[in-house]
Amino acid sequence: MTGKKAVLNVTVSESVAETVRRIAALEGTTISSVVERALADEVRWELKRREGLAAIDEYYREHGYPTPEEMAEAEARVAEEHRLIDEARAELAAQRQHGGGAGSSDAASAPEVSGAHGSDGDPGAA
Repeated sequence: MTGKKAVLNVTVSESVAETVRRIAALEGTTISSVVERALADEVRWELKRREGLAAIDEYYREHGYPTPEEMAEAEARVAEEHRLIDEARAELAAQRQHGGGAGSSDAASAPEVSGAHGSDGDPGAA
């Protein structure tokens, strides 16, 4: 990354420090480069998240906030989608365990589960 550099003193857990050292060694680069890249990625993500929340809030201010009934309905739809995804994943796992899966005759009837992410607000899931 180019440009003028600033010095930041940070304290991290020893396990994070060891992981950063290991990545730097594997990449043949400096610890600073690894930390800078990771921090830049996290900062970009945080800015996007905040911009998204601001856009949602602006929309609600313009169009009104959802009623408790609308929120309950939306939460029920999301819960049903999660249930269907979990069901499809379980079915695919069972097929794989019993020799089914890609290339088998059962694969054509298997539900497609693409683009599904974990729940609970995990950043890789959003």
